[in-house]
Amino acid sequence: MNFNFINKNSYEKRKYIRVDFKQDLYYPLVNNKSIYKNFDGKKPILSAINISETGICFKSIIKLNVGDFISFLMKVGDNPSFWCLCEVKWVKNEGSDTLLGCEFYTLSLTQLNTIKNYIVSKI
Repeated sequence: MNFNFINKNSYEKRKYIRVDFKQDLYYPLVNNKSIYKNFDGKKPILSAINISETGICFKSIIKLNVGDFISFLMKVGDNPSFWCLCEVKWVKNEGSDTLLGCEFYTLSLTQLNTIKNYIVSKI
């Protein structure tokens, strides 16, 4: 399923370009609490779908709410991993999938440039 589809007749509200981004998260922290012990670890709790300079979209197997914070280790391209904090800004059900739109918080300039360079390499 392509979650990056944009209807050509709709108004695109996003300010920044988003590109496909794949990363599975098995051990995220939600609101500074570990949640992985509630799952068997066979499936990722969150799977990244796309990324922009300001945020990331996940497919989720857990129910999260607008305003929840997610902390996780992110690896972008061949660069070293870094801790990332984001806030859930929207939640949308797409069939059996739950999508989460999240905004990044506390990225360093180096981390932001890593994401920007990744996006430019995918355009």
